[in-house]
Amino acid sequence: MAADPLDGFRDILGADHVVTAAAQRQLLSQDVYRAGTVPLAVLRPDSTAAVAGLVRHARAEDIALFVRGGGMSYTDAYLPDRERAAIVDLGRMDRIRAIEAPDLHATAEAGCTWAAFDAAVAPHGLRARFWGPMSGSRATLGGGMSQGAATFGSGIHGTSASAALAFEVVLGDGSVLTTGTAGAPHHAPFFRAYGPDLTGLFTGDAGALGIKTAVSLQLEPRPGAKGSASFAFGSFEAMRAAVSEVSRHGLATEVFGVETALARLAAGEAALMTDLRALWAVARAQPGPLAALRQAARIALAGRRFLADSTYIANFLCEAADAPRLALTLAQLRRIVRARGTEVANTMAAVVQSTPFPAPMVLGPGGRRLLPLHVILPHSRVDAFHAAFDALRQREAARMAEHRALAFVVFAGVGPSALLYEPVIYWEDEWPELHRATMPPELLALMQPGAANPAGRAYVEALRVEIIELMLAHGGAHLQIGRAYPFLRERPAPFTSMVHALKQATDPGNLINPGALGLGAPARGQEPAR
Repeated sequence: MAADPLDGFRDILGADHVVTAAAQRQLLSQDVYRAGTVPLAVLRPDSTAAVAGLVRHARAEDIALFVRGGGMSYTDAYLPDRERAAIVDLGRMDRIRAIEAPDLHATAEAGCTWAAFDAAVAPHGLRARFWGPMSGSRATLGGGMSQGAATFGSGIHGTSASAALAFEVVLGDGSVLTTGTAGAPHHAPFFRAYGPDLTGLFTGDAGALGIKTAVSLQLEPRPGAKGSASFAFGSFEAMRAAVSEVSRHGLATEVFGVETALARLAAGEAALMTDLRALWAVARAQPGPLAALRQAARIALAGRRFLADSTYIANFLCEAADAPRLALTLAQLRRIVRARGTEVANTMAAVVQSTPFPAPMVLGPGGRRLLPLHVILPHSRVDAFHAAFDALRQREAARMAEHRALAFVVFAGVGPSALLYEPVIYWEDEWPELHRATMPPELLALMQPGAANPAGRAYVEALRVEIIELMLAHGGAHLQIGRAYPFLRERPAPFTSMVHALKQATDPGNLINPGALGLGAPARGQEPAR
């Protein structure tokens, strides 16, 4: 091993792209929830060849590599668990390699954000089949495919994996694998299901099986008309039943909602600035000045009245090739949902549809820290899980108040047969540097950090573990598995043996995202910082 193991990285990347400044190493070893061990360096390659070179050097020097996308994870997905480690930041690998409009596919490097990719294909009248999470202004294609993502297009197509055609992946020995038809000579990435689905193998792998350097996505025509409807419900069960019926019929491209108590809490947050910015975004998205004026006036007049007399709000975003077909879709949706809920001003829906990639909000109302958890369940099991979570929340009410913590429910539709249920924990605490660096400055200026709250932090961690165990008991699935969700627990031996064999084949040194998916124990004596 070299006297300075970073010299080899400098030879490959150039000294400017091997970052050793303490502040940067510390910042990039944090996620939305907590911090990992500060690594030796942050590596910023700009090509697949450079990634392959740094992987080979890392293996020779026994340096673990933790791959970071947009940094919006909350599941220890890229947090180093040892000092002899480096973070691989793919932000310089953001180029669009090809857009094949006639064949409806495009390829971009893994560090490209979802928002940038969408902007690149939009002039062709196209978008990806799944076209991004709400954090898509920062979240990257590589991160979205490795961790799994849901939002735009999920109401019909499901998760980010539904859009994946092919990957270019640097494996743990420095070799480069291309999946799908793109892996054959003189073939384009136009078709995924050609033999064993190696593309699917690398979706949702938490980056444990290699470093994605390029992603090919299935495209579709952009819709000619968009509309939305929002409904208030008196109970979770009524809301869930309405969402289930809409999902089965494939009527909404996105379905999302929130517990009304959380919306009420957030309604006063930076109220004037947020409302004005939202109204402007909605107005800009309308087809003409009169439509813009009508929509902005409707939202302004409705205000926040819809928050007063309900327990849950669901938003349904719909699209069609043209206005007549959109009208038919919305009419059918309303017939279904009005049997269980009351239509209200589509304030939230209109804002999301007009501004799909807002600046990430990594702090909650009042500047509280936040921890989102989630479980994906079949519709038939959601009510039972909700009852169990609500019972846990009521049981913990006194302790939550003691530790200045709150918990609310957010939800989203994921394809025709599943619902994503997301408990979000908020608590008062000091702000990590990642949060200061990520929040929009104009909103951060209107918030106040809490005092250091180590007891509250410890309580939230205990609550996190208990909620995840509850999710496991109800047979749920997860995106963003990282190191947080027990992916391998209770699996039969053939399953675990196969997954371990895949890790050995793709990363024989166990140095790429070690510990992700529960594969490989942390380095001896090196547990993640808590």
